[in-house]
Amino acid sequence: MATTDDLRCHDRVGNSWYELVAGQLQALIPKVGIQEASAQLYQAYELICRTSLGCPVEPGARSSRLNIDGTPIQFALALGHPTVPLQFLSEAGNPDMSHSEAREFIDETVRALSGLLYLRGDLDSILNLIHKASVVDARDLDPDRGGNFWLGAGFASGGKSGVKIYINGKSGTPSESWLKFQDFAEFFGAAKTHQQLRQLLASKMTPLGMAVSLQQNENPNGRIYLGGYGNSVSYYENMLRHFGGKQSIEPFRQYTRVMLGKDRAYPTQSAVFSVGFEQGTDASPDVKIEFCGHCLFQGDVQARDRCLEWLTLRNINPQAYTDQLEVLARQISSTKVNAHVYLGLGWKKQREYTTIYLKPHPGTATTSNE
Repeated sequence: MATTDDLRCHDRVGNSWYELVAGQLQALIPKVGIQEASAQLYQAYELICRTSLGCPVEPGARSSRLNIDGTPIQFALALGHPTVPLQFLSEAGNPDMSHSEAREFIDETVRALSGLLYLRGDLDSILNLIHKASVVDARDLDPDRGGNFWLGAGFASGGKSGVKIYINGKSGTPSESWLKFQDFAEFFGAAKTHQQLRQLLASKMTPLGMAVSLQQNENPNGRIYLGGYGNSVSYYENMLRHFGGKQSIEPFRQYTRVMLGKDRAYPTQSAVFSVGFEQGTDASPDVKIEFCGHCLFQGDVQARDRCLEWLTLRNINPQAYTDQLEVLARQISSTKVNAHVYLGLGWKKQREYTTIYLKPHPGTATTSNE
């Protein structure tokens, strides 16, 4: 099996996020049963993170919108259908890159990842789409130290793997962002979905970004993300009813009863509603609703307990979640939310799955009252 010793040494900094996360990956790979993909995973990790995670593990070492404290990487779980037990998402390249340099980094890295993981899709057209979706006004060409792009990879059993490219959609006016969304959706044959989104959501939700997913055994997928604040649970139920069908309503109600508790009766805080579509198919869109962990929970202990309650209710094995939390979290606090970033529920090809995003910390996991 490949180990972290197989990573090349250039651009590596002692006591860096790069070194820390490499060790966490090494601990997680056998736990989630993807040893056969370890060599590809380490190569993908180096391609994506060798520059972005070269900074020291200390506050303010670099800025990132991925996490409130600027940590430039997240881990993600998809549990259910599909199950992807190991995903990571990082800033793309050096924070001092100009916008054009960041696009060059995306081009080179996505081509390298596609060759490494045997991903499906016309890369020339995909990268051209990313260029159009990420256009910024000439007056705003200074480096966006919060990130223009984010880049991630996911690995599952059976050698399955994929790559996701996120594009920051918050530059420009809301009208300009919606126009970018329109061009993006049209590329995937989802102009009607975009039109419905704008009509139904524009008054209460704002554009956040777009993402392209490349897989080995699927056509390229696109996804549009919108952010909301202060909307009721029933509002999101109506959105799910429209885009996901009636079968999503009762599971979502159960989810909010468990995860929001008594707060379900009040307007929600930060939430992300997203719709995905696959190129070359007439399938109904994939929908997903995710809530900010800092807004939902008193601390990581409560977040863990509610996640376990929900996974038990849905007959989902929690092992991948508890293993990842143990490896990534320095401490599990009852009064602070340090590890749980976003949590949600989605439907891919009308099959339900749960998402949990976690932020890595130095050290080992403990339980704390601080």
